Amino acid sequence: MKTKAAVLYEFGADMAIEEIELDEPKDKEVLLRIGAAGVCRSDLHVARGPSGMTLPVVLGHEASAVVEQIGPGVSRVKPGDRVVLSWSPACGHCFYCHEGFPVQCEVNAEAGAAGGLWDGTSRLHSEARGRITHFACQSSYAEFAVMPETGCMPIAPEISLEIAAIVGCAVTTGFGAAINDAHIRPGGSIAIWGIGGVGISAVLGAVQAGAARIIVVDPNPRKEAVAKSFGATDYIDPNKTNDVPAAIRELTHGRGADSAIDSSGTAAGFEQGYESIRPAGTLVAVGQARGGVNVTIREAGQLPTYQKRIIGSYYGGGVPERDFQLIFDLYLAGKLDLDAMIGKTIPLEGVNDAFRELEAGIDTRTVISFGIE
Repeated sequence: MKTKAAVLYEFGADMAIEEIELDEPKDKEVLLRIGAAGVCRSDLHVARGPSGMTLPVVLGHEASAVVEQIGPGVSRVKPGDRVVLSWSPACGHCFYCHEGFPVQCEVNAEAGAAGGLWDGTSRLHSEARGRITHFACQSSYAEFAVMPETGCMPIAPEISLEIAAIVGCAVTTGFGAAINDAHIRPGGSIAIWGIGGVGISAVLGAVQAGAARIIVVDPNPRKEAVAKSFGATDYIDPNKTNDVPAAIRELTHGRGADSAIDSSGTAAGFEQGYESIRPAGTLVAVGQARGGVNVTIREAGQLPTYQKRIIGSYYGGGVPERDFQLIFDLYLAGKLDLDAMIGKTIPLEGVNDAFRELEAGIDTRTVISFGIE
């Protein structure tokens, strides 16, 4: 079948909005009509390159959809189901799935690295360019997509496809980092670097966990109002503060924050985060740094003495399906204001301009809407 998609042919260039071919789903795969797709910085990083991604590729990994058709052996969903999509569909039987780390699934990791689905092949192609690579076994910057059934979770009718889309990546990544990895206690303190979709979601997670002090660090002065509207108690502009860790210690009884989350993906965010946590505190690294970025731990000999912990958090550090449901339940109960995270919706044709706005520092999430309910 034909599908309109945003195809990246050259790193650093705009994506081409054009019709390409999409093959039918194979064993345990699902054909999806995409409902909404978030404009995420991870897609932007790939588009601006260079990266290990094979071109051409259809990006998009934060999405919701309606099931259009199912392949042989599919039992989790049926045609007509409204679903949130996971960019890390898990096989359920490899070493990491058995160990309780489904986002490290070996089968899915191998497929993602090869730019195909689980059998190693792509369902995307065109007459002019031949094979087109999948991104995150999803490629949701398109009207239709094919992906493994384990990446699809039905959602309640009260949840819009736009809200479901951002839960599929940004919300779960940031909220989960706060809840699952930072181990915030009621009355505790946390510092968060970088206020985009993930950083805002980390703030929401910290609020839900009962943190008394939520300190946001971001060089964009517009982000102060945004962060505080979601529950941050303090804001630090690193461009106007000579010593960010010292400022955080001053706000936390001289000790430092109980935990820190770096969603900026920068060396400065990581290093300041480490310096800002108290002894026995936890630094959670969420932001994806560009290749070649190295970090330095000052006075590394103090690491064992002060019992500081450094944790890498991937997809919220938990089980996506479980965390999706928790987030949806909190949203429906009125305890998570996810509607305020979405700044605007755009058609697929606006994705290149949305990337440029993201680079410039847009305050909220932009979502591509495909006009279905």
